Amino acid sequence: MKKKCLLFVLCIIAGTLTSHAQWSLGLEAGYNKNYLFTNSGFRAFTGYKPEEGFNIGIPVKYTLNDWFGVQADPQFIRKSNRIERSGFFEGVYQKNTNSYIQLPLMAHFTFGGHKLKGFFNLGGYAGYWTASHIKGTQLDVFGQPNVVPDDFQSKRYLDYIPGYNYDEQYNFDSRRDRRIELGVLAGTGVSYQLKPRYELFAEGRYYRALTDQQKNYMLSQIPRYNDTFVIQVGCMYRLGK
Repeated sequence: MKKKCLLFVLCIIAGTLTSHAQWSLGLEAGYNKNYLFTNSGFRAFTGYKPEEGFNIGIPVKYTLNDWFGVQADPQFIRKSNRIERSGFFEGVYQKNTNSYIQLPLMAHFTFGGHKLKGFFNLGGYAGYWTASHIKGTQLDVFGQPNVVPDDFQSKRYLDYIPGYNYDEQYNFDSRRDRRIELGVLAGTGVSYQLKPRYELFAEGRYYRALTDQQKNYMLSQIPRYNDTFVIQVGCMYRLGK
């Protein structure tokens, strides 16, 4: 008897969730700033700087009731960074423009009124590092030294040693580069029900990588993780009735 009652209650709950369940499909685009979380203490006069990027995606949401749903956001995202040398090496730098295909999967919690609502997302993501472009200036230690006046004083090597510029596609090394990225995410934002089927939203989101960009290919290796802050806007369209 107890089993039948429990089964009856579960059927009622499942029926209630199904009756309120809705699929929504949308489009989103945003601006981001990516930081490379690492330790540069082993390299003197070296700093890692954030770089700006963008993302575009197609969010898919399955709403179970008025306050809870599940969402996936297949997207393309740029996660770039910049290495700058200081002191004697001032002027030497490298900009890394990294492109990822990424799939965030999250729980979507909603609160507020009928038209204007707040929401927050919690979940994880998996990404694939599809391409990388490097651009910068490096010292040419085998080049002919610059001719400078006797009274010229400088603390920059580039004023004495010639430098060369490069701007090229980066070739991945399967022994060194880890192209699969796994991480966690959190986001919060607001949405507005424009029409019965259309919903506009704006969101701030944070991605924290849990996997190193590098494989374990050398001793005393310093890990490097992506930290990405995103501001994005988009529109959702409710499918079905």
